[in-house]
Amino acid sequence: MNNKVIAITTIAIGASALGGVLMLRSGGQEQETTPELLASNTNKVQDSYFESQLSSERPERGEIDTQGQSGNNQQNGRGGFGAILDRASEFDLDGDGILSEEERREMMRTLRDEMMAQFDLDGDGRLSREERNAARMARFENSERGQELMREFDADGNGVLDEEEQAAMDAYQQEQREERRAEELARYDADGDGELSREERQVQREDQRGNFRNQMQDATDEFDRDGDGVLSIEESQEAYEVIQQRREIDQFISQYDSDGNGSMGTADYSAFLSAYEQGSSHADVNRDGVVNSQDLTAYTDMVTRSRNRP
Repeated sequence: MNNKVIAITTIAIGASALGGVLMLRSGGQEQETTPELLASNTNKVQDSYFESQLSSERPERGEIDTQGQSGNNQQNGRGGFGAILDRASEFDLDGDGILSEEERREMMRTLRDEMMAQFDLDGDGRLSREERNAARMARFENSERGQELMREFDADGNGVLDEEEQAAMDAYQQEQREERRAEELARYDADGDGELSREERQVQREDQRGNFRNQMQDATDEFDRDGDGVLSIEESQEAYEVIQQRREIDQFISQYDSDGNGSMGTADYSAFLSAYEQGSSHADVNRDGVVNSQDLTAYTDMVTRSRNRP
């Protein structure tokens, strides 16, 4: 049995099999491998304040901590909307598992006050451009995606992004922004002038609101366990976790489903291993700029997760 068949078999068995497997590369050298969104449709526990105040793009900064410990919204390793859901029960004063309109308003007031206390350094009751920039940075660092990206680009694993590592992450994010902008223009730039006018932006916002309403209804239909037509805090947390997992898996399949059949199989494993053996950037699963055994482990883990997609 040749090396590639051994590797394909290993991937097919699953991530647990990798602990004792030596992956043989084409050069004959051995390498050891080791083993939004959502809330109640009537109680919108969402970070609307933060969305209205802060951009999702990460501002420039020098060295940044990849451990994601700064900011008040961090809890259980999550930031942004996930952290807000984690805190929702704090404001459920009557203990019914659902935030009333009054409880929701109190939660948003508290979150707003916490943010202002942290970032309104001059105490004037408003956020300057510099203060907004600092808030954006904290929000990025505390988000799940931000922490994931910072870990991926922390090439030396020292817990801090140096200038070179940050430049690599900035380049990756800029590429993503350009791709999103191209997609927006292709869809909404009706007059073809290369910019979105106020009217075209309005069409985009209406589409986004419609998509959100549809997602909320789909989430309610699936996760409303007690059938009361409303997602409780607990149901919202479950929905958030499941949809985040599905999104990660779907993105992985979209990238590595080489035969386009919508699932991972032998042909896909073979295509990946060819890229892996060649050191192709396509095999850089963890996007750390290096193709090594960690990418094989990450790939196999995602294959296993894709089989158990929630």
